[in-house]
Amino acid sequence: MIVAAVVAVAVILRPDWVDAALNADAPALPPIAAELETTRQADISGHARIVDGDGLEIGGQRIRLHGIDAFEMRQMCGANACGQASANALRHLVGGRPVDCVEMDRDRYGRSVAVCRAGGQDLGAAMVRQGHAVAYTRYSHRYVPEELAARRDNAGAWAHGFTPPEAWRRAS
Repeated sequence: MIVAAVVAVAVILRPDWVDAALNADAPALPPIAAELETTRQADISGHARIVDGDGLEIGGQRIRLHGIDAFEMRQMCGANACGQASANALRHLVGGRPVDCVEMDRDRYGRSVAVCRAGGQDLGAAMVRQGHAVAYTRYSHRYVPEELAARRDNAGAWAHGFTPPEAWRRAS
């Protein structure tokens, strides 16, 4: 319901953002927000070890990707092991390259919650767009356009049907 309200407001106030969001080649952020973020120095940088689909570790520091909720490692989406696929997708996106993260917050476990990039690509945006995670709208609406595009294209878990990760954790 929240996603629908956000989309309705975006369609009314900024239809160009919605059009851009549904175009896979377009940036997910309004240009000003993207510019401000890219001018910030990375708070954490280095080679990452992938923990799961929305978690990584750099130099012993645990990081959770801001604004996304990836499938849990044991989670299935139909007959598809979407939790393992999610972790593998993040591993592939990083591809052994250095990762730069801008901290947005800290979670209740003391982890950094950050927007991270590898090779200039926003890892959260790519994970959601490929259908290996969902926009975590409880905390951010940043990746809603990518989720709408993934759903439209039946990308990743959207092709199999799934229980949202947050609901799956509550039920487990």
